[in-house]
Amino acid sequence: MKVGANIDLISSSSLSEPELFDLKPKVVPVTGLRLTYLFSKKVGVYARFQVNIYKCNKSEYYPSGFVDDMMEGLVDAFFPLPSLIHPALDIGVIYRFEQNRWKVHPGVGIGYMTYLPNRDLSKSVEKDGIRCNLSYKQQASSLLVNFGLSTRYLISNNGSLLLDINFQQPLQKSSAELIVSTDQVYNKMFYETSTAGRNINISIGYGFVF
Repeated sequence: MKVGANIDLISSSSLSEPELFDLKPKVVPVTGLRLTYLFSKKVGVYARFQVNIYKCNKSEYYPSGFVDDMMEGLVDAFFPLPSLIHPALDIGVIYRFEQNRWKVHPGVGIGYMTYLPNRDLSKSVEKDGIRCNLSYKQQASSLLVNFGLSTRYLISNNGSLLLDINFQQPLQKSSAELIVSTDQVYNKMFYETSTAGRNINISIGYGFVF
């Protein structure tokens, strides 16, 4: 079990249309579990599940109405956890550097992360006799590659203190799109980046040895 901080490394240079994307804090708490199986003297495998905890602010261009906002507010008030939890899972291989009580395990893996909620909404509104069609899409979950370093110090035969540092890079681009159209006008805004979800995780915790 471990707890720590997730530091967002999204590139500011890629934010040509940042207002199209939901907003999240740059540094958020993270907690999770990691299972390690050492099947040889030098190599092992791991599986990690972690949860980043934060609340997203919807894009100002997301075309929700009063009723949508009210229903979402009620759900968040009575069931806040689903909107706060953003899980990630990865599996991979590690190499073992071990001496006495110290164990250092660099590793690489692949997995899946949820960075921002996926959104897809279309609606039609009429103003001054003109019908306007709105369409908004956001895709911000992707496969990832993980590079990590896990350091452990044995304090007993079946327990250790641990420090984990991991860098995660998305393997797919995230995007947000807004289309506004009438009978005579078609306007499209589009934002895409390969750095949404790039982050560093730093965490400490306690591990059990079996």
